[in-house]
Amino acid sequence: MTGDVRVVLADELGRLRQIVAGVSDAEIVRATSCEGWSVADLLVHLRLDGEELLRGLTVPCDDPVDRDYVSYWKDWPASGQATFADVRWIWATAASYATTDSLRGHFDEVMTAAAAVSRVAPGGRVRFQNHVLSIDDLLTMFSVEFAVHHLDLLVAVPDRPGPEPGALKLAVSTLDGLLGPRHPTSWDQLTYVRKATGRQRLDAADIAELGTDSSRYPAFG
Repeated sequence: MTGDVRVVLADELGRLRQIVAGVSDAEIVRATSCEGWSVADLLVHLRLDGEELLRGLTVPCDDPVDRDYVSYWKDWPASGQATFADVRWIWATAASYATTDSLRGHFDEVMTAAAAVSRVAPGGRVRFQNHVLSIDDLLTMFSVEFAVHHLDLLVAVPDRPGPEPGALKLAVSTLDGLLGPRHPTSWDQLTYVRKATGRQRLDAADIAELGTDSSRYPAFG
């Protein structure tokens, strides 16, 4: 892992808050790289992630760990093309906000709380989504979740700051754990994360270099 994951996660949430605070009415309806989701839809999803993080930190347990920050993602394989059933609930929730200000405000409120709680999270283990993870692994998993969706958001607002570098390194570490450390030498970190999570398609050169390993892409969606 990279440094203190509590600081990494809190700083990544701070970057997202900074971006969202400046999102305009015109920008909030732009498409992101999450298929079927606008910026407004993605902000709803991220807000729900923040709430899940807060809930996850409140369910301590003493049972043996059965997932870490890498193996957690094995329960969330890439599902292929998004369908109406996949997106309709998020669409409906985003539509319940009357104004951009109300969506931005709710997002900021939840993320402020999530960052503050993450920064002082204790050690130990928690029960989360029917699994047991160490708190460090839970925070690492959420750092990856937010960093990947941060990249999704930048498709709509490309002039904004990128993910917190430590969070991006954790995303790379997670993908290496799922796919193995071998990937095309021409890829930088951003390209690797986008291609390994299905945000960018593998091209012919990628497939030729990866060989049979190309069938393992994307690692998660």
